[in-house]
Amino acid sequence: MKKIFSILFVSIFALALILLAGYGYFQYRNQKVNHVVIHIQRRGEKGFIDKKKLLASLQKQDSIPGKMIKSIDISLIKSKIARNPYVKAVDLFFNLSGDLMVNIRERTPLLRIYNEQNKSGYIDGDGNLFPVSNSFAPRVLPANGYIKAKLMMGENIHDGTYKNTALPGLYLLAKKIAANPFLKANISQLFINSKGDIDMAPELGRFIFHLGGTADMDIKLENLEAFCKKILAHGAWSKYRSINLQYTNQIVCTKK
Repeated sequence: MKKIFSILFVSIFALALILLAGYGYFQYRNQKVNHVVIHIQRRGEKGFIDKKKLLASLQKQDSIPGKMIKSIDISLIKSKIARNPYVKAVDLFFNLSGDLMVNIRERTPLLRIYNEQNKSGYIDGDGNLFPVSNSFAPRVLPANGYIKAKLMMGENIHDGTYKNTALPGLYLLAKKIAANPFLKANISQLFINSKGDIDMAPELGRFIFHLGGTADMDIKLENLEAFCKKILAHGAWSKYRSINLQYTNQIVCTKK
């Protein structure tokens, strides 16, 4: 009998919890939205996405605060925000206070590409192409010259469309430069010459680093870093017209 009472007590307690949870959920769903709070994850305070403009666009279409939570289509709002080319990822949820929390990860440009038609766009760390902005221009490594690729925003440079273009090689080089503090501080521009090879311009000095093709890129960049630290660091920036890194076992310098 004692065991039966124990089972009955536990069952009633569990049922009470379920009813309480259901009531709480009902109350929560019928709660009115308090505020829309937007958080943007990015490197600095300024970026491609303007909080005030984004909030205004959401409010313009359909005022959210004051509506019941159950009447808000989060999936629809999420899809609208995700269509912004500067949004890498977005997550939405309601907190216990009835605020709609909008968390956005903004795209971070790795490289700015200028093709032969002088059309430009950014490539992010995942290889995605996205457009320039009229309101924000971050300092980022530029690449120009004989770049024949058509820049299609929203596409990825790893897709077959760009396989035989200069973009994959430039992307790979830009990633290696970004990951190396020394190279990042000393390389100011990438250039595709008429032969289709990669040249690099330094921050200091009026000369060119000829990288050549993308083969053995790690060795070439290691040679470059060693050369800069041993030779150019001692004030020899003005002596050379070009520094050729195409050969992995030597560096060929042309003096002015």
